[in-house]
Amino acid sequence: MDLPLPEAAERLRQGDVDFIINADPQRLEELGRIHPSALFYAGLLVRSLEAGGVIADKPGPSASALLFEAALGSPNRKVQAEAAAELLKPVLEGENRALAERLLPGLRKKRASFAAAPFLEELYGGALYTLDRFGELAELYRGKREPSPWGRALFLLGTIRSGDTVLKENLTGERVPKELLDFFLSAPLERPHRWAFREIGKLSSPFSSSEAAAISGRFSISRFAYDEGLKHFRAPLEGQQSLFFEYPELLSDLGKAFQYTAAGEEGIKLFSEWDDLIGAGKGGPAGADTISAKTDPISTKADIGNIRFRLWYYGGRILRQREAYGEAAQFFTRALPFAPTPLQRDACIWYILQVTLEESTNDVLPLLAAYVPLWHSADYFTDILDRLARELIITRQWDSFLTVFSLIRGETNGIIRAKYAYIIGRAVLEGYIPAAKAGNLPGLGDLSGAPLGSDYKTAAARPYFRIALEEKKAPLYYRVLSASCLGEQIPPIPGEIPSTGRTSSRPSGERVDFFLGFFTYGAEDYAFSYLEPVMGDLTIPELRLLAETFAKAGRWGESIRITTHYMAREDYVLNRHDMELAYPRPFTGLVEGSARKERLAPEILYGLIRTESAFIPDAGSWAGAIGLTQMMPATAIEMAGRIRREGGPEYRDQGGIDLRDPEINVPLGARYLRYLMDRMERPLLALLAYNGGMGRIPRWRSAQADLPEDLFPETIELSETREYGRRVLSAAAAYGYLYYNMTMEAVIADIFSVCP
Repeated sequence: MDLPLPEAAERLRQGDVDFIINADPQRLEELGRIHPSALFYAGLLVRSLEAGGVIADKPGPSASALLFEAALGSPNRKVQAEAAAELLKPVLEGENRALAERLLPGLRKKRASFAAAPFLEELYGGALYTLDRFGELAELYRGKREPSPWGRALFLLGTIRSGDTVLKENLTGERVPKELLDFFLSAPLERPHRWAFREIGKLSSPFSSSEAAAISGRFSISRFAYDEGLKHFRAPLEGQQSLFFEYPELLSDLGKAFQYTAAGEEGIKLFSEWDDLIGAGKGGPAGADTISAKTDPISTKADIGNIRFRLWYYGGRILRQREAYGEAAQFFTRALPFAPTPLQRDACIWYILQVTLEESTNDVLPLLAAYVPLWHSADYFTDILDRLARELIITRQWDSFLTVFSLIRGETNGIIRAKYAYIIGRAVLEGYIPAAKAGNLPGLGDLSGAPLGSDYKTAAARPYFRIALEEKKAPLYYRVLSASCLGEQIPPIPGEIPSTGRTSSRPSGERVDFFLGFFTYGAEDYAFSYLEPVMGDLTIPELRLLAETFAKAGRWGESIRITTHYMAREDYVLNRHDMELAYPRPFTGLVEGSARKERLAPEILYGLIRTESAFIPDAGSWAGAIGLTQMMPATAIEMAGRIRREGGPEYRDQGGIDLRDPEINVPLGARYLRYLMDRMERPLLALLAYNGGMGRIPRWRSAQADLPEDLFPETIELSETREYGRRVLSAAAAYGYLYYNMTMEAVIADIFSVCP
């Protein structure tokens, strides 16, 4: 008997196995009446049950496949596309002939819509291939200029296998096998490539042994199996070197194989020999026509500039891996003029700066003067400039710090601009940089009328603090510190969402409805994996609505990632609503109660938890830290013992602790932070030690004892800990402002001294 629609929808949303397990025609009709799109989400739920063995295998199409098939009737094009993608897996990769036969008649009726719905064409082609209808398949794609990777794979395999043809040795070198070789060696490898190569493996190969080995090597490299990849590449290296010049992607994969194996020296020698063949350093491929065919790997169609770029670029990476930094810099410098794209040019410049910085901070400055005007994306160099700042502070090269800022001021992002500006302002106040020299930087005002003495320093420092404060895209950390030094506050964050950042009504449309459907029908566990690859295609209002939806479902980590993504866009305008999404306050009673018990400010504990886990209770790290406060099990056991000895609750269970339980994790994390504060005496050092270790932080602080407290974090050796400090302090400032009636500046002042 049919259920009322609200009850049926709720049973689906709850993942009721008894309700959705039987995908018979009556049940499909019942699910479809909830909403045509509900069938897709039910399919995801059923597929997980099938994978877990809850639903036993049975002859014919699976229950999930039947649900995805029914979802093709959804009016939502996005639902149709994803349902078709889910069906293509069992049709092709599972070789499910029964499902292919079931799908084919309905898809044939929709051929007129294939141009507007290429995903249906791919599914139709997959069904034809599985049913051995190769002639029809070849005809389906014949003449198409740019089929999708799946379409191209199906066309090539279908053409070769059409009629009585089963891949024969004498087909090698003909058009289709050459196109097939291009397919495998010309672009990044995706699922269609893997499927096609498995299919070819069942037949008589159309490739030479060297060609087949080159393809296998690429698959190995894509799995980071570098030794295995190099072993495959031996065959074309010995018998068909021209492949590496005809296919630059293959040459790059060879470079990676040499870089990450013990054969780096061999790679350098080979790449140098190859570059000599094409006239490296001689102005072009001089003499290429006179080199014998036996020794000349260069095709007349080869892109010589692209080849030379990759030879020098990957040669540099091999040398860098071997810590031969000086030689690596020479290789990257030679590669730079041949960089075929702006991104690859940035990569070359990044490596030149990085390997130079490994050997000499001083040598980086003239390189910056030469290369900053050539940058394409300033964001690409954020980590280099962060590390350079650390090196300059440690070596007390304050004049060089000012020089770097003058070079990058107009050519970098707000993050680095604010960082350098704040540090220069502080260096001026501390007397590290002469006020007169700092005041001479063009565009920062006239100091001629400023009084001498401390007021003169203040006048010279203020423009730098102003630059940092007004960088809207900069981290709150440097903006708050600069406001404190100016005796000001971060301007109030508007409570209303600006009209330029929202539509006149609630965002709607197929894309938004598709993602909201995951929450309507109980499939929210799958939502972010579908959303993340396409976030860049959605508008700010659409992303804001989805961030709200994730937050309401208690998925705060994913909500934070969505919000921070759109808040980083150039056209974004800040508002309080988005700040609250970016800095949510779940587990309020637990966090505030634990903070109160351990004499911690709640905004600090919230800032720590957000930074450590983004409020994901079962978060884990590569080092073994677990839960909301990312406690190491051994530390947690120690803290639990201290609490129990003081008369508190027992958090251990038979010697172990469930750190994925927030009720256990948060009190233990709060106790550990209190323990560090008591040991370190300074809150800032305690927070840094939470990430960097309580043994290293005091040692690092002692080595930089002459620096003021706010400049010390910039010298920390571990980039992770440097960034951690900035993030947790920014988050604490935001929480204090949003929820505890504090200024951001007051929060920071409670943690460490700024501009004394």
